[in-house]
Amino acid sequence: MSKYKAWIQTEVSSYNNLTIGEMPIPSLGENEILVKTEASTLNYADLLLSSGLYQSNPEPPFVPGFEVAGTVVEANKESGFNKGDRVVAATTVFRSGRYGSFGEYCITSERLCYKIPDEISSEVGAAMLMAYLTSDFAIHRRGGIKEGDTILVNAAAGGVGLAAVQLAKLAGARVIAAVGSETKRELVQKYEPDLVINYQEENLKETIEEAYGKRPLDLFYDQVGGEHYEDGVRLLGSEGRALIVGFASGNIPSQLLSYVLVKNISITGVFMINFEFNGTEYLRERMKLIFDLYIKKEIDPVFEVIKFDQIVEYLELMGSRKTVGRIVAIQ
Repeated sequence: MSKYKAWIQTEVSSYNNLTIGEMPIPSLGENEILVKTEASTLNYADLLLSSGLYQSNPEPPFVPGFEVAGTVVEANKESGFNKGDRVVAATTVFRSGRYGSFGEYCITSERLCYKIPDEISSEVGAAMLMAYLTSDFAIHRRGGIKEGDTILVNAAAGGVGLAAVQLAKLAGARVIAAVGSETKRELVQKYEPDLVINYQEENLKETIEEAYGKRPLDLFYDQVGGEHYEDGVRLLGSEGRALIVGFASGNIPSQLLSYVLVKNISITGVFMINFEFNGTEYLRERMKLIFDLYIKKEIDPVFEVIKFDQIVEYLELMGSRKTVGRIVAIQ
C-alpha cells in the first residue's frame, strides 16, 4: 500500500476545511518513526495549525494531529524501537512535519516516543501523553513545586488542566482550580482541589484573596492567556512563578514587567517539546513515572472516545470550549 486515508488540510485555512482524502506513505527522515495510528488526541493546537497560527507550520497538503498511540511500522536501527512496538508519541507536525496523527499512519519523533506498558490501552495512552507530560514538566521542572505550595490552575477542566490538578495534589500542594461553568466545576471537584472557582460567576481574584489572604499564590499555571492572566499574576506572592503553558483564548497578554520587577515574580515559559534533543532521557524517565502512577491508580485521565470521522465535529466543540478532559479519536 502506497497511500493511506487521512484528514487533510489542502490550504492554510479554518480546520472546517479539513477533508478526508489520501496521502502518500512517507519515507523516514533522521530521528523519525512511522507509526500505524490506533488513537489520535485532539488538541487546541490543531485549530491553530490548520489556520496557520501555530508557531511552526507545515506546507500544505498536510495532516494535523500532534499525538498518537499506535504500533511501530518502521524505525531506524539506532532508535531503540522495533516493528510492532506499542507506543505513544508526539508527531512531527510540531516542527512543520506534514504527517500528523489524523490519519491511518503518521510520522513521529523517536525522541518523543514512549513504549506503552501492557496494562495501558492505546486510548488511555493517547489521553495521557501531552496532558500529563506537559503538566509534570511545568509544575516540577519549570515550577519547582514543593509540598505546601499554593497553585492556581486556570482552565482546570481541560485535559492538561485536570492533569495539573491531579499532579499538584500528589505533590502535596494546595490547589485552586478555575473553570468556566458549573458543569466543569462539578467535574473538577471529583479530584479534590482545595477550592474551585467558576470565573463566569465569581470574581477570581477577590474569591481567592477572601479565602487565603492577599497574594497567596506560589504558582500560577496558565494555558489560556486573556482576561484572567493579569489576575493570576497579581495573585502571586514574592518569588511566585507564572507558568505560561499556552494561549488557548487566542489573546497573548502583554507582560506586566514593572509589576513583575517590584514584586519579585518570575514569568516562566513551558514548552516541553523543546526538550526533544536536550532532555530526551529526562522526559523518558518522567513518562515512565506517569505510566506507573496510572497503573497504581494514583492518576485518572479524563477523556472521551470518538470515531475517526467525528474529528472535525469535535474540533468545533473544542474551539467553542464545549469539551472537558481530552478527546481521543480511534480508527
